[in-house]
Amino acid sequence: MKNVVRMQFIIAILLLFLTAYTSSCKVDGDNTDGFLTGDPFDLDLALELGRLCLQAYQMLDDFNNGINFQLPPPFNLEMVFCTTEQFIGESIDPSTILDKQFCTGSDEVPIAFIATSGENIFLVFRGTATIEEWIKDAEFFKEPYTFVENAGNTEEGFTKIYSTIHNSIVDNINELSNSGSFTTLFVTGHSLGAALAILSVPEVIKNTSFTQPIMYNFAGPRVGDSTFKNLYDSLIDTSWRVVNTNDLVPHLPPEFLNYIHVNTEMPITFGQPITDLSDFTLIEENHEMCNYYNALCDMTSDPETCKEMAGGAHDCNT
Repeated sequence: MKNVVRMQFIIAILLLFLTAYTSSCKVDGDNTDGFLTGDPFDLDLALELGRLCLQAYQMLDDFNNGINFQLPPPFNLEMVFCTTEQFIGESIDPSTILDKQFCTGSDEVPIAFIATSGENIFLVFRGTATIEEWIKDAEFFKEPYTFVENAGNTEEGFTKIYSTIHNSIVDNINELSNSGSFTTLFVTGHSLGAALAILSVPEVIKNTSFTQPIMYNFAGPRVGDSTFKNLYDSLIDTSWRVVNTNDLVPHLPPEFLNYIHVNTEMPITFGQPITDLSDFTLIEENHEMCNYYNALCDMTSDPETCKEMAGGAHDCNT
């Protein structure tokens, strides 16, 4: 009964907010403190990290089909992280998958990976399979962010998922750091993966040698309250949120529930404004990682070559 009441409450808030959003047709106003820190937005880097986000979805596709997941050159797959938090609406039944390269537990699914290339480490989080799944998984209630001290409160559903993998992530980054071969850590994710990426940053900064990771995420929701935002922004210099102005997800959870975006928003525009909240096809198109990637490619001097570089990951540009 508690879960039913909670879901009804979430849906009521969601409908109320989205109705107001589609009426106002405004872009978020809480995206920055009015100043930028760290490095300027790097389109080439955003595209590279976008391709890794597509690979995170390919990881799930391969897992679902019993295929060994591999990253294309120049990346080396170092570790895959699995969560026992199941996503409502996800059709995967891990117990039926016979050839498991990783996530060998009967209730585990892959949610993130670490890759390396040269002197760089890449921490990459995947999102949910569908926009409807995202809405169902977002609970909008907060709980304390306990991975570092005095960090405020963060969204309960995102935080529960991150809690299933955070120790393994820190341990693996420290193992790579101790090898002495790596100088820079990049963190990225799309949708739910963007939220998990943001949640990882304070802990990684406090508990590894990488005190200045570089963050680029895509289509990310708000993650925490003002205390969390202020801590996050004070810890990391280079942090970019790539946001489609027609995407609903970056407007959630609502500001009136004291959710505040971390810095710094990089707005792009593709798709069409949402005028019908039942049009999940358009809502999904405005949110898909492949469409984010293609929109960034359209900003380059050679969009077609850029799109080919996705390599068909997660059926993007096939």
